[in-house]
Amino acid sequence: MSNIKRSEPQRSCIACRSTKHKKSLLRFVLAPDAELVPDLEQKLPGHGAYTCISRSCLLEAGKKRQFSRAFKTSAITVNYNDLATLVEVLMQKRVAGYLSLANKAGKLMSGGESLESALRSTKPPKLLLLACDASQASAKKLTAAAQRSGLPVFSVFDKDLLGQLTGKHAERAAVAIMSAEFACSIKNELERYRSYLEEESSR
Repeated sequence: MSNIKRSEPQRSCIACRSTKHKKSLLRFVLAPDAELVPDLEQKLPGHGAYTCISRSCLLEAGKKRQFSRAFKTSAITVNYNDLATLVEVLMQKRVAGYLSLANKAGKLMSGGESLESALRSTKPPKLLLLACDASQASAKKLTAAAQRSGLPVFSVFDKDLLGQLTGKHAERAAVAIMSAEFACSIKNELERYRSYLEEESSR
């Protein structure tokens, strides 16, 4: 038996035609009622259509009617701006799910003084989420401390949303993940989320 590892399946973005690994794209399926459904986990049955992890590519595919061509039907009726927002919300929920698990496991930390102490400790956190609207002084201090410890820092949510995603009832300027396992999963989701937003703003 051959020991050669089968290469990962590739697909093309229906908007920009870039060819990438399936896992590096967003998948969509068509429900029986002609509703276009985002399949972030790529597990739903049926034929799929793919776009880059980019709000711009999703909107461009809708504008050019590429989903109708991909699914060979003109019955698709969808507001693509709403669909693009739905994908963003679903991505946020995936991050929230991991943050909730980390919190329940006691592997999530928030609070300015606690975080600063943790970042200076011999066993610092594994990942730092910094609110994009945190105060300049706080952001500078925490980012510098994180960089000294070699921590990845993500700043994609505002304080209100960061509080919501962590299940808190108040704003959060910064949240740290103490577990390497949770940090890896959350980092992957955050990179996809950031790519989805940044691809649009860079065009």
